[in-house]
This record gives sequence, structure tokens and C-alpha cells, in this order.
Amino acid sequence: MHVPRPILCLLLALAPLSAAPKAILIIAGPKSHAAGQHEHPAGCEVLAKHLAASGLDLTVEVSNGWPQDAAKLAAADALVIYGDGMDQHPANGHLAELRAHYTAGKGLAVIHWALEPGAPELVKLFDEALGGRFEVDWSVNPIWHMTQPILASHPVTRGVAPFEMEDEFYYHLRLRADATPLLQALPPAASLGADGPRSGNPTVRKELADKVPQTLAWAVANPNKSRGFGFSGGHFHRNWANEDFRQLVLNGIVWIAGLEVPPQGVVSTVAAAPATQTIDEAIARGDLADVRLHLAANPASLLQSGDKARSPLAQAVLRNKTEIALLLLESGAKADDQDAAQRSILHLAVERNNPLLVAALLKSGAKPDVRDKAGWTPLHHAAAKNQLDSAKALLAGGANPMVLSELGGTPLHEAAASGSAAMVQLLLDHKVDPTLKSKEGVTALDIAKKYDNQAALAILSKL
Repeated sequence: MHVPRPILCLLLALAPLSAAPKAILIIAGPKSHAAGQHEHPAGCEVLAKHLAASGLDLTVEVSNGWPQDAAKLAAADALVIYGDGMDQHPANGHLAELRAHYTAGKGLAVIHWALEPGAPELVKLFDEALGGRFEVDWSVNPIWHMTQPILASHPVTRGVAPFEMEDEFYYHLRLRADATPLLQALPPAASLGADGPRSGNPTVRKELADKVPQTLAWAVANPNKSRGFGFSGGHFHRNWANEDFRQLVLNGIVWIAGLEVPPQGVVSTVAAAPATQTIDEAIARGDLADVRLHLAANPASLLQSGDKARSPLAQAVLRNKTEIALLLLESGAKADDQDAAQRSILHLAVERNNPLLVAALLKSGAKPDVRDKAGWTPLHHAAAKNQLDSAKALLAGGANPMVLSELGGTPLHEAAASGSAAMVQLLLDHKVDPTLKSKEGVTALDIAKKYDNQAALAILSKL
């Protein structure tokens, strides 16, 4: 059948167009606090991964810090901010962009400390767009164990079961009258400290005494059709492994984007949560499985540690946790860090007489001839301690046996004092010059005589 062109054009114009996927932009503030706390980039990646795998009609992107490309923010249907607050707030200096986003009727979600805006203009915007915020001398931020939560009937709570959780849940928040509490609980009075800007005040004490449930998460539908979602948890990174905790936030993000939250919520699964709070503790316990869980939950823990002096790999080597150290190396840990005494991780492996780790570190790129603060290379230490297998591993891995110590001695000088015949012969076989004099003017033979090392004398005296 022939359809006249004018009618065909009209039919095409009236045909429904498929809507573009909802664009979600998650802005992560930098990591702050101790290991496992305020891991904003890692937490944002967790949320993005599960949103991307949800099967919903959306796109998601994480920006570490405010996006440099203004077009990304302009294109976003929903904006999520997870970072520090006050002077460190990711939105500082970007009020006009944030207000334009809100004025356009687009969604906003804010998580944890980012709920505390510092600038008065940002406070006003949060009241309008988000419907709530943390307020100094009114709200409090203790770490406490939430029990018996109250979940409202709302699209954001679909599929979320009551859960218990230790977190730095802020409460006694400044909320708009039309904000819908989604997650509430009654914090213990003992969670409050002495009265202070964020620790306690007479009003919050009275509410706890009167058993007034405190709102920990809320939603708001604004007159301009935009939506807001606030969530006060998120201090500990480990809590993102809790399915209900995570689902509540995922649902909230989907809801502010203007999508229909599925009847069972945004379903997502992750590996079991680590039993220990930090990877440092897992290493100290020698718990290989728990180290794996830390790496799965937070890949950044491979490099970040609560121990500022040593990386997780250095801790594993120093504690002689061979399997854990090998796992960290396989996962991409740097093999050539140095500590305050300029000891490389290779030095630590020699100190622990672990030739397997010595070989693994060299294979992973550890520099064999780095000198420590005392001026010794790892091979100097292996020779001095008569660690034959470690010395063999070092030499096989490219160690130069003619690197001089701070006093101008070779590893052979150190072996001459107390090393075995096998150690002395190994170094000689690798072309160490036995006639070389140190800065003190002595040869290896002189040292063997001084310390009456008969094994070394038997070889060196014949040269």
C-alpha cells in the first residue's frame, strides 16, 4: 500500500522515540583517613561496577575529583558525590555547575562526609536539592553499631532487608520537613561524646532519651521534578560488601536518575567481606585468604597501608609470610620500595634468609644492587650472614658482586670474616677480585686472617 509522503512524515513524527539511557556520574573525593576508611575512589568504583552490571537502562562513569570536562556534568541525569566535606568538599568552587544541574531537574545523591557542606551557598543548595545535610552544633558523627533499623516503604528500599552495621552513621541531621526517612535507628546514648561541634548537644541528647528514631538515609522529591538522596554511612570501605547496605545506596542512585527501581531492588553480589579491618592486620595474622578478600574488595590496598613506613609487600616479607608476599607480587605490588633506613624489600628478604622471595622479587623488577643506609647491597648482607642460597639467587638475578660498600669492600670482604668455603668460592667463581683493597686498605685475605676464618684462609691464601 502506498502512503502519501505528507502522511508518512506525520506518522514518523508521532512515533515514540526510544529514550536514551540515563547517565550517572559519580564524583569521588580523594582517599583520606587511615587504611580502609574514606576510600572514596574505591567505594565509587564498587558502586559503578554494580550499576553497570544491573541490566538497567543506564550508563555510569566515575570521576576522581570534579570532572575537568564540563560536558560530562551537563550530560549527567544523576550526580553522586562521595568524598570529604567542609573545605575538602569536591563541589567547592563548582556551585554554578551544581545549581545548573539541580535547576534542570536532575538528581543528586550525597554520601557520608560530603553531606557536610562548608560554603553557605552550598548549604542553601543542599537544602533545596538534597533536602538535608549535616549541620555543625546540631548533627553528630560518632562511630556506633546500628541495630534494629527501621526501613520505610519506598522504591529506594525495595529488596533491602534489615541489617546491622558498625559505621560512622551521622544522625540528628538537618532535614527538610518533606524529606522521606528511608533508614532510621535509635543510636545508643553512649555513642555521644561530650558536647562539642560534632559530638553532642542538649537537643540530640533529649531526642535519644525520648527514643526518637534518627534518620540515616532519606529521599526527597523536589517541586522542579528533581530528586535527592542522602546517605550518612560509608566511613568504612568494608561495609560496601554488605548486600543490603550496598543495595540501599544503589537503589537510591537509580531512583534519583529517574529510573524505576526493580521490585527486588538493584541486585548485586560481591565476594565475602574480609574478616580483618585492614590488609596490614591480615598480613600480620598470616591469613592468605583474608588478604585475597582485601585485594578483591579494594585493589588500592595493594599499595596503601596503615603502616606509613612499609608497604603491604614489605610487611609480608619482613614477617616472612612467603605465600602472602608472592600473592602481592602476582597482584602487581612494587618490588623496589625502600624504607627509612634505605633498605629495599630485597634487603628484607635477605634479612629473613628467604631465597624464594629473593628470586621472586628480582623477577618482579627489584633492583639487585641498591645500597642501604649502611652502604651494603643485599649481596653484602647475604655474604656477611653466610646465606648461600640467597647469594646464589641474587647472583642469578643479576646482582653485581663487585659493587663496593660504603667502606669500599666487596661482598667477598664480608664473606672472609665468617663465611663458609662455599660462599667464598661462589663469589670467586663470579669474578670478584680478591686483591681489591677496601678504603681501610685491607684485602679479603687480610680480613680472613684477622677473624681466623680457616675456611676462607684455605682458599684465599692459595690465590
